[in-house]
Amino acid sequence: MIAEFAVENFFSIKEVQRISFEPTSDAFMSDEYTCEVKEGTRLLKIGIIYGANASGKSNVLNAIDFFRSLVLRMPKNRNEETGVVPFMLDDVSRNEKTRLSMAFYINQSKYVLGFELDEKYIYSETLIVYDSIRPAKLYSRSYDASTDSTSIEFGANLKMAKKSQDVISGNTINNCSVLAAFGKSNVERTKLNDVYDYFANQVKKVLFPRMSLLRYVKSKLENDKNGDLKKFILNFLKASDFNIEDFSLHEDERLITSEMERLIQNAPIGEQAKSEMLGRGKITNMELTFTHKAGTGLYELPEEFESNGTMRFLGMAVILNFLLKTNRFMPIDEIETSIHYELLAYFLKVFLASSTGTSQMLLTTHDINLLNEDFIRRDTIWFTDKDECGQTKIVRLSSLGLHKNLSPYNAYRQGKLVKLPFLESQYINLDD
Repeated sequence: MIAEFAVENFFSIKEVQRISFEPTSDAFMSDEYTCEVKEGTRLLKIGIIYGANASGKSNVLNAIDFFRSLVLRMPKNRNEETGVVPFMLDDVSRNEKTRLSMAFYINQSKYVLGFELDEKYIYSETLIVYDSIRPAKLYSRSYDASTDSTSIEFGANLKMAKKSQDVISGNTINNCSVLAAFGKSNVERTKLNDVYDYFANQVKKVLFPRMSLLRYVKSKLENDKNGDLKKFILNFLKASDFNIEDFSLHEDERLITSEMERLIQNAPIGEQAKSEMLGRGKITNMELTFTHKAGTGLYELPEEFESNGTMRFLGMAVILNFLLKTNRFMPIDEIETSIHYELLAYFLKVFLASSTGTSQMLLTTHDINLLNEDFIRRDTIWFTDKDECGQTKIVRLSSLGLHKNLSPYNAYRQGKLVKLPFLESQYINLDD
């Protein structure tokens, strides 16, 4: 589980900002909201970020996504750029380095991984583990500009043979993380395997509002051999008051028209795949059909007749099942997309009440109704705001000193927590 993430000089974030999943001393719904990662240490399962448009909410998720990519991505060559974008709204920051760090727990051990980089080089990278109270260095790397090369110092606690260390060092070019180089190296198993596997398997990519979940849903249903996922989805949709009695996934064959042939010819796929597809003369797709109850009758509707909200919530049901059955970190941008507020609240309640593992979610939303709910812990709420220089600031609701008897919703609406967007007159003179 992630304990804390810090970012500095990344997109709209100039000064160092932190998101923490470490709970406050508040005992409210502690069993539902927290999970014990080691004896005496509990972490929150959820974080929710509010903020006005362009205040930097998504950039927090983008920073975590970039961090994951930096850990795993192996550049094609030493001239490929890292992809990092610094704060660009002053003449100093755009030429400064970006700093990212994350503290996380794997098998009851705490790890801290940090990077310092720009668009061309990773200048430093450090991985520390806390198997006890004292930290132990697993490795640290640094960039030497005079030789245009990277040097890595491995810690004794890593227990890796010198030959394996040399292999990793040889694969770690200036724009590549040590962990990414390790992922491409044939070396013995160490703690690096645990860290690499954590980011490869447990930290998921950001789910953005524009992303369709339909293909994801179908792929999961295709592998649902015993029908457990379908049963979960149906129960979840019925409990959410959707008028859906059943659904089925089946193959649908369509003849290739002249227009479809042109699309296939221009598609970014291999020539052999194109030839095979055109040779068959038809395309086979997996299609969903939904059974609705209307009065005393049952009626089937194809997926294209269902609303965007229904299809989105169907996808969220599959994600919920995934989070409850596995241990994953899931960042979701604008989670309320196409979903009614009551359904959003129900989704969160089911996750909190039913989650027994170490899954976490970091969400952004515009729906401030959650601030008015009595089941929301204040240490799970974060606000983003921009100052006069255009830089994003992140503040935790529990740190703002709001009395426990006062409504966060009302305080937010009154602008007592963060600045609200200043809107001018709704009357516009079209002649000006």
